[in-house]
Amino acid sequence: MKLTKLLTGVLAGAAISAFAADASTAIPRKAGPVSYYGALHTSGSKIIGAKNNQQAMLRGVSLFWSDATGASYYNPTVISWAVDNLKIDVFRYAMAIQYYDSNGGTKNEVDKGNSYAGAPEGQLSMIDKMVKAAIENDVYIIIDWHSHRAHLETSIAKTFFETVSKKYKDVPNVIYEIYNEPVSGSGGDWGAIKNYANQVVPAIRNNTQNLVIVGTPNWSQHPEQGARDPIASTNIAYVLHFYASTHSKGSFGGNVSSALSAGYPVFISEWGTTNADGDGEPNASATSEWTSFMDQNMIPNCNWSLRQQTSDVDQKSEKSAIFAGDKSLITAAALDAATYTSSGNIIKSYLTKNARSWADSLVKGKNTGSCAFKATTAKQTDGKISGVLKSGCTYTSSNDKIASVSGSDIVINDYGFVTLKGNDGSESVVTITQVAGQTIANLEDITCNYTNTCKSTSKTGRAIDFDGDGSLDYLLTMDDKTNEGSKFTLTSLDPSIVTVSKTTCTNNSCANSQKNKQVWMLHFKSYGTAKVVASAAAITGFRAMQDTFEIKFTKGNDRITEKYKDQKVAVNFESATGLPSASLSGKTPITYTFNGKESSAYMVKLGEGFATSSYPAIIAVTANIPESDNYLAMTKTVTFIIGGDSTLAMNKDEYYSYINGTTIAMKPIRNVQNSLKASMNGSMLQFTTKNTGLVKVDIYDALGASVKQMSDIYGKGSHAIDLKGLPNGSYTLVIRQGSHKASLRWTNK
Repeated sequence: MKLTKLLTGVLAGAAISAFAADASTAIPRKAGPVSYYGALHTSGSKIIGAKNNQQAMLRGVSLFWSDATGASYYNPTVISWAVDNLKIDVFRYAMAIQYYDSNGGTKNEVDKGNSYAGAPEGQLSMIDKMVKAAIENDVYIIIDWHSHRAHLETSIAKTFFETVSKKYKDVPNVIYEIYNEPVSGSGGDWGAIKNYANQVVPAIRNNTQNLVIVGTPNWSQHPEQGARDPIASTNIAYVLHFYASTHSKGSFGGNVSSALSAGYPVFISEWGTTNADGDGEPNASATSEWTSFMDQNMIPNCNWSLRQQTSDVDQKSEKSAIFAGDKSLITAAALDAATYTSSGNIIKSYLTKNARSWADSLVKGKNTGSCAFKATTAKQTDGKISGVLKSGCTYTSSNDKIASVSGSDIVINDYGFVTLKGNDGSESVVTITQVAGQTIANLEDITCNYTNTCKSTSKTGRAIDFDGDGSLDYLLTMDDKTNEGSKFTLTSLDPSIVTVSKTTCTNNSCANSQKNKQVWMLHFKSYGTAKVVASAAAITGFRAMQDTFEIKFTKGNDRITEKYKDQKVAVNFESATGLPSASLSGKTPITYTFNGKESSAYMVKLGEGFATSSYPAIIAVTANIPESDNYLAMTKTVTFIIGGDSTLAMNKDEYYSYINGTTIAMKPIRNVQNSLKASMNGSMLQFTTKNTGLVKVDIYDALGASVKQMSDIYGKGSHAIDLKGLPNGSYTLVIRQGSHKASLRWTNK
């Protein structure tokens, strides 16, 4: 999309480890296009299903950038709703890489917490959730490198696509879009695109033959250029993007026709009804020309974009959005109640009028014979289906875990779909739809610690002695019913760790509505992990609740006085403070080391303070606080410069030898393998990496205080960074990539 934005925010779930959701266990829960076509391949100018060799026609939506505005829609509930209500066959994961600039520039950087370059694990985790959603809904997902300068990001793109194609090598749902919209501003002509593709595509082909789609010059408007000088690989399609109010079918449709005539397929992975900037009123007649053209030529396509019109992050508006309003729509109820924009009404009509019965398609030609019956749907809570099976026939279910046959009934065991094969060879499809579950206010997987901090899946809270019995508690709800209206019970399976009951809230921290009222609380008894089971009867529209939640209670984080800090002190100096004997929170005895040794000739601990010798020195003093009954162990290092000038220190070799083997930080010290080569040449930091990945450079002054931090993605090989501009003085540089590091001393003169 031709759009320049600067959004900020924190990517939902970015702190989760990569691939935590684990799509590998997912199974299709609905009959959809993937079960029908299988993985997508190409044959001449057609995109076909590897399962049946039929030409695949897909219609769907692109999600907005995977940034603060778009992230809320990267949600399995949203995808499931869109499949059921908009009848999408495919959706596009528009992964923000590093920059928004539609001209290929670097002025508008995506917030690092939301970009692949800045937070790769967050994106990989969210991709896994979306792949799982695609599998369960039996639709396709396009994993899109959403960049206008991908050919300048070849190294990290190659690593990314190698990683995800290996992870999903056996997942037929996945389509790889390796370049969103090349532009001339970044040098993205076809030569640069082809050179990039010829490096990235083989990384995918080492793992899978799934369809790869490639962006084309000038914001992906020239698929014919790809057809004239094709990528040297199999199963490649070339991309066209259009916005109907800017790009007429008469002006740009010929580019598609030229590619098709040359024998190469086209995928329209992004199109809109509005202007190319996403704004302006939709052009219904121009849109109709394009949709007719796509349908006539069977060109798979995705509309931009599934979001609300006005961002709830930066309040910017896009009339190409499907939904009106300024609030993210992340629940089925909110989506059901949503108002569509003018563009959204056009898109909804286009998608729904072309909806297909994939259940019927799956058994086309096989749904005949005396044992066959029409595709049947029931709810997860119905228990069984009667009156459907034919008398005198026996049936075999494709998945007894979803539905099995008992006598003349179909027994419902879970939600999903099955094919029942009759003894006459006929096949019929049964779909069991999921019934919504129930929830209890504030009850999720929760971790609390002794220092009162609690974190759950969606919020933070506090553990306080709310009921005055001397132990910490976590508040849930005053209600005795689920949010959906059914009376619930809560049972702890580990009462020695956590109990749960309704108790009077007496603490001043109780809300006014809760003060001196009965409130459901978790009561922490000891450290560990407990299971709490929530049960509630089924009610209209919602299945019974029998959910287990994980509740953790851990020790707290200890503290040390702020007077223990980096400082310059005189020779022959005494201080009554600065090296406390015990921690603040746990009152735990503290031991100290001086440049890694138990004692120093240059300073000694005196009571709660210290005394220095008559010689100038520099000392890294490390406070070690052991684990106690209620607090975790803690290590903190600070630097003392005795005499005030580190360049005069008599023990510089001792100090630098120590810190070059140790990470000085406000957190536990960790020894890491020195496996990066690094050196200084004037003001140039030169280093060599063994692998592609994020490299972090931390620069400390003689006090051990951080003066500069840098990070970027570097490929395998040698690199240089100019540190010109730092004030004259002595510095320690620590360069890290993954578990590897190098550290060196540098004097800038």
